[in-house]
Amino acid sequence: MWSRKSAMLGSLAVAMYLLGLTLRNTQLVTIAVVIFVFLTWAALLGNHADVASSGRRADEWSGEEGIALGNVVAMRKLSSARMFEDGELNVTLRMQNTSSLPKILEVRDRVPEVMRIKEGANYILMELGPRRETFIEYTVECPLRGFYSLGPVAVRIQDAFGLFHKEKELHVYNDFLVFPKMEDLKETFVKSRVPKIFTGAVNIRQPGPGSEFYSLREYFEGDSFRAINWSAYARSGKLMVNERERDAVSDVIIIVDSRAVAETGPVSRNALVYSTRAAASLAKYFLGRRDSVGVIVYGDEVVSVDRDTGKKQLYVILTKLAGAVARGNIPLQVVVNRILPHINKGSPIIFLSNLEDDPTIVNALRDFRARDFDVTVLSPSSLEFEFDAKRIDRTGYEVMKTERDVLIGELRGLGVNIMDWEPDMLLSTALAGARGF
Repeated sequence: MWSRKSAMLGSLAVAMYLLGLTLRNTQLVTIAVVIFVFLTWAALLGNHADVASSGRRADEWSGEEGIALGNVVAMRKLSSARMFEDGELNVTLRMQNTSSLPKILEVRDRVPEVMRIKEGANYILMELGPRRETFIEYTVECPLRGFYSLGPVAVRIQDAFGLFHKEKELHVYNDFLVFPKMEDLKETFVKSRVPKIFTGAVNIRQPGPGSEFYSLREYFEGDSFRAINWSAYARSGKLMVNERERDAVSDVIIIVDSRAVAETGPVSRNALVYSTRAAASLAKYFLGRRDSVGVIVYGDEVVSVDRDTGKKQLYVILTKLAGAVARGNIPLQVVVNRILPHINKGSPIIFLSNLEDDPTIVNALRDFRARDFDVTVLSPSSLEFEFDAKRIDRTGYEVMKTERDVLIGELRGLGVNIMDWEPDMLLSTALAGARGF
């Protein structure tokens, strides 16, 4: 490809050649021919820098092998293939010149748009000597969950005179996964009305972590001061602590609304972002309590994670939540009709949705309540996100807020534990508000 400098030289040579012919000046013609010869030689020399556009994905090679395009080899290493939101990813891009000629390289490693480079740079312009290599190191912040890929690597190789250059993309890709970040929950106030008792589970009416009072006992070194019953201490003169009844193992169903409307608002502050983070936090808490947790994500299709326990289940749930995309408009009633026959009676249902653009929500949740399911709804309001971003005016906000309050009141009338989850409210606070604590 011609650069601006080579184009100017070529134009000058043509002008001098034509002028020399017109004036019958052999010196001008000779100079023009010399320039033409020089440009031709530089162009032929530049062919040594040619690169092809073929390559393989990074997961198809290992060790020190790289993607070789002509005489330029690119390799990339990541500090981790999985991380949580707001985590940092260290990237090392290795560029090698395997030819016997020096090359002037301009390299840019393509980074997903939502990522921000915190340290270093993904761009370099340098002369790379024959059979030499260089490293490009940088750190990116990963603010949002999802499946991402680094690459391709855009390379421009110039000739020594800066007259011609070749531009190609080296198809070196590295995939990585960003999980939704989680909040540490001490209590959710959610228990099954029909607990499951099986080998390895802790039976009900046994002391342990929980929300219900079980008994008093004497204070032992290491007990939390928050558990001390000061009234009992005043009566007996001895330090006494409250023991809680361990919550029974149960099936917990978490439903996440990922319809297109869930992404209303700024990309980093919308209902889907808050819902996936809440679902991840709740799954971690219930699995840590040894409950069996299932997750359902619906938008343009219904995606479910079957109920199970353990750390592996948490990884499966986090992966599904990381891949949740806001699209489609499946009504909640369709989801409820599909899952009702497969849910154990009395299982807690936690529904995460902005409650917008779905006329079936009331009837769907009524079906749950009619079968005596314990239903908790956490509703991050898209109105708050839109108003904070100044996308709607005060009058429009007040009208839509009134309609939303009417819907929430109707759901409370059905016996649904519901909370209008404001953007700056902690998940634990929203749960306590929904459950009336």
